[in-house]
Amino acid sequence: IVPAFIIKDILDGKIPETFEDSKNIKMIEASWGKESYTKGHIPTSVHVNTDIIEPPPTWMLDNDDNLTKFALDYGLTKDDTVIVSSSTPMASYRLAVILRYIGVKDVRVLNGGTNSWLSAGYELEFISNPKHSCTNFGADIPVNSQLIVTTSELRQKLKEKNKFILVDNRTWDEYIGKISGYSYHDKKGRIEGAVFGYAGVNGPTSLEYYRNVDNTMRNGYEIEKMWEDQGINLKNHLAFMCGSGWRAAEVYTYANVMGLKNTSIYSDGWIGWSNGGNPSITGEPTK
Repeated sequence: IVPAFIIKDILDGKIPETFEDSKNIKMIEASWGKESYTKGHIPTSVHVNTDIIEPPPTWMLDNDDNLTKFALDYGLTKDDTVIVSSSTPMASYRLAVILRYIGVKDVRVLNGGTNSWLSAGYELEFISNPKHSCTNFGADIPVNSQLIVTTSELRQKLKEKNKFILVDNRTWDEYIGKISGYSYHDKKGRIEGAVFGYAGVNGPTSLEYYRNVDNTMRNGYEIEKMWEDQGINLKNHLAFMCGSGWRAAEVYTYANVMGLKNTSIYSDGWIGWSNGGNPSITGEPTK
């Protein structure tokens, strides 16, 4: 993740530290729909509607063939450096994780979203920047298939209790099956064996336990303490999940920023699991 001033330096033609080898730096604004993009975005940003990578009405991650088409339509290659921003930070993390999955070499996210850009005193842009297609991504997609755990893989990994932990990043009420958390999904409960890993308190778009009040990432040591108090062993493989992958994508990225590499994301989440007729449980876990 990067602060606003780093992006400003890049737009001003400077080469910040850790960008010395970045030959093709591209700015992307991610959002569900286009309304927030038209209200202002980071200069030079091309808009990506998240429906492109997870089409309605189920909003599950699209198949690899369609993700390849997406990459080519937007002129993305494996050697690019992509900086993703959004007025709602969670959308930028969701897209960033998918870009990493398909194989974009260097993906960064604006810490705190568009508001952090405004708070730094910088101006937004209001023109619509066109996308430019390409014909070759440079590798077969996905390059990093291990980043995302499939449902069939998850069933097997849940048996490896001494090596694997499924971290459930939903609200407590979602976790115990009191609510589904989504207006378009009525199934309630959790995956047996999943450990409550915190999220937010105001529904599926909140992550108060992981963010500061300005929506920037919370101190990593505080996040580690929160996990350890839940019995989450950071030496194990941690797979993060939520309802459909958005909250989990942000938490997964934070884990990587904190130096945890033995990690993945169960992108289909509770919605994909429960719609697949897989077993689930409800109620508070026994101690």
